Amino acid sequence: MFSTSHRKAGLLLALCACLSAGAQGTDQTSAPQAPAPAQLEQVARVPGVDTLLRGLNAGFTLSGVHNSSIGWYNVVTPAVSYTFSPHYSADASVSFYPYRLVENENSTGQPGGPNAEGLVVDLGGVGDTFIGLHASFNPRILRNTTTASFSFPTGDQAAGLGAGKPTFDFSDHMVHYLRQTGFLVDLGAGDSSGLFNRLVTNNYTSVGPLAHFQAGVVVWLFGRNYIQSIAYEQLPIGKQTVYTTVGPPGAPNSTVVSGSGVSEDNGFTTSLGIPLTAHFTVSSYYNRSLRQHSDTVSIGLTYVLRGTPIKHRLSMIDRALREAEGAKQ
Repeated sequence: MFSTSHRKAGLLLALCACLSAGAQGTDQTSAPQAPAPAQLEQVARVPGVDTLLRGLNAGFTLSGVHNSSIGWYNVVTPAVSYTFSPHYSADASVSFYPYRLVENENSTGQPGGPNAEGLVVDLGGVGDTFIGLHASFNPRILRNTTTASFSFPTGDQAAGLGAGKPTFDFSDHMVHYLRQTGFLVDLGAGDSSGLFNRLVTNNYTSVGPLAHFQAGVVVWLFGRNYIQSIAYEQLPIGKQTVYTTVGPPGAPNSTVVSGSGVSEDNGFTTSLGIPLTAHFTVSSYYNRSLRQHSDTVSIGLTYVLRGTPIKHRLSMIDRALREAEGAKQ
């Protein structure tokens, strides 16, 4: 019995020494880490700008978008992020619209599609500027990211691209992983729809208090490819004002709508990310708005200044060591 105990103790010490050596050989500031679900939401429509690398990162996405109300248009979204530590990061982004169709305020025609009499071409539109502050905790069992988001009125309010005033939103993003599959829940509240579900490019912006939540699943595939599918609900609280690109049917030239519940929205969003190289990623999404009765499809190409190699995969032991070391800081 005595010798057996000594053998067990010796094996335990040897294992601890191996784990300690592996942890000391890990460079957290430059080596890629295992995929984290919070990275999918941190920078709107720029999926490659995440918190895998410490310090400053930047990139942009060029997307083609089709909306069932206004047809095809283009979106260019540059973004910049800064990762202070494994727990804290911040980012900023703004969208530009080189080509877009908007309501013709001088027409009495009924909007109904890209060739409708009530739509005209708008070149060079600008959206609101978004700022996000993120704090991530509990990386082992439940990944939890709390985000404070703010927008600044750089967008064209009349074209449905801006709220016309500074807005805010607070949300909590929780994900539990079972191997490569994560189950996620988001809860939040704010005073503008522009800060919720920012992956999707909407043709309206609402101003007024609202609560929101979404739930779904994200699956990481080989080579850091991922697919995510969520169901969402946007629930207005009190009176709302909605600034739209296209007025509702039967109300031509009406791009401003006010009332209770006018900004309610719910539906489904499925997105896909395919890294081509360390710096280029193809991303796509399909959004079905049940409340607004609209469909939006997008495909885009993202360039990231500081890319992450897509062929390197960490073992389960290396991943656990990274997360444990990050939790100590």
